[in-house]
Amino acid sequence: MRSPKRRLTLILALAISAMTGTSWAAGGGSMSGGSSMDLPEQRMTPEQLAKQSYNNGVKRLKDAAEYDADAAKLTDPKKVAKANDKARKAYERALKDFNRATKDMPSMHEAWNYVGYSERHLGNYEASLAAYAKALALRPNYPEAIEYRGEAFLGLNAIEDAKQAYLSLTRTSPAHAKQLLAAMNTWVAKKRENPAGIDAAMVQSFDTWVKEQDATAGKSASLAPARW
Repeated sequence: MRSPKRRLTLILALAISAMTGTSWAAGGGSMSGGSSMDLPEQRMTPEQLAKQSYNNGVKRLKDAAEYDADAAKLTDPKKVAKANDKARKAYERALKDFNRATKDMPSMHEAWNYVGYSERHLGNYEASLAAYAKALALRPNYPEAIEYRGEAFLGLNAIEDAKQAYLSLTRTSPAHAKQLLAAMNTWVAKKRENPAGIDAAMVQSFDTWVKEQDATAGKSASLAPARW
């Protein structure tokens, strides 16, 4: 007959075993399921380690977004530079987390997507495109990756590729198409102030195209049937 101490040890072991299942929702955001955050890393499965790293990375991105928002509102150059530096460091930490997640679980397309997102915000556009390509190889037509990749194309002044990303999204995810179109408008506004590496005539031509898409999207929305 087992002693009370041994029975308690067995019960605790079974409880921990039951708590180590993992699951997550597709797309961006924190991954859910299990209580792997409470377990020593040496006792966690690769999937649990990947989930933990992914969730840590998402938190870093939220911090970075807050610093970006602060920088956009500030006017003092020193304070702007400080907020931008904090954002950059948050993106760097997030990138490490997402890279760790993809190492532990190479099939996690959400993590690859956020590797690309972090690289893009650090100005590493080629590395960003490579990560989005991996996310899309794992999940073709993944709208978040297509939209983010479109913004990376804009960072490289590859406007024809950005156009194709937008047109693809208009067929598969209008909400993400709208998001990319907003990024295109922002890109045009910045390039009007400083063309930096692209001909001004090309900026004007792209601006005309973007306005046409805006008008088409607005017309389509006005023709949508009323919802009761």
